[in-house]
Amino acid sequence: MKIACGTVTFRQYPLREALQRIKNAGYEYVEPQATPPFCPHIDVDHDDPLQFRALLRDMGFKGGTALWATHGALLVQDRCVEYAKKCLHWVAAAGLPGINLGDGFKPQGMSDEDAIKRIQDRLGEILETAEQCQAYVALEPHGTFSMTSEGLLKLMSLSPSRWLGINYDTANVHRASWVETQDGKYLWKTTGSKNDEKAVLQAVAHRVVHVHLKDLKGQDCVALGQGEVDIKGCLEILRDAGYQGPLSLETEGEFSLDEGEKLIRESREYLLKTLKDIHYAG
Repeated sequence: MKIACGTVTFRQYPLREALQRIKNAGYEYVEPQATPPFCPHIDVDHDDPLQFRALLRDMGFKGGTALWATHGALLVQDRCVEYAKKCLHWVAAAGLPGINLGDGFKPQGMSDEDAIKRIQDRLGEILETAEQCQAYVALEPHGTFSMTSEGLLKLMSLSPSRWLGINYDTANVHRASWVETQDGKYLWKTTGSKNDEKAVLQAVAHRVVHVHLKDLKGQDCVALGQGEVDIKGCLEILRDAGYQGPLSLETEGEFSLDEGEKLIRESREYLLKTLKDIHYAG
């Protein structure tokens, strides 16, 4: 099992600084993002994936777990397909197993049927490249349809590709909101209907290929085990489902360097203890 930390916790600082803080806290794997302006740590148009791979190695990491894709909202980003393909080629060269993206917020006036058709068409193109690159495409609860078990399973049914899976985010489901990057800015979006993070996960665990562990107190990210999200319960569901993929800590990055390092260190300690307590070995 790969226990990772997303560089997004230090999104306001340079990538190397983020990696150093993550290394200081004891993590062996990292998850970068390519989502400017929110977290611009990777620029797939200009950054060399081989240099990134070497940077991780030189800093003592075992590797990365995923890349959150540029223009990664299928419904609203007109360049989503173009950049998902670029990101897939980038992660294949960088030694990362796949990309994460979301459905995004359904445009006003668009029917559910038309929205699902748009997602299916765009996913179809993206998954052709995923097959070529041998890299997964993981849909996160990050939009109009993906916050419920029914919605996630519907999205999974849109393609038979073995490269399509779910990046399960514990907090997005819990509060039914997420950060969406669009048109050079980022905004908070919400479906307005919270869901039980354990119940949703129970229904879709067999399709999960990557996990964002995120805890909340109100709307604020806190260290794992210090908030309202049932992290332990989610881990028990993943254990029972036989999940052996990455567990990646994520926050929204609203911290100073020292605050962020303290949070991710405490989260790692909680996670290691909890995995041991529930006899979840990977």
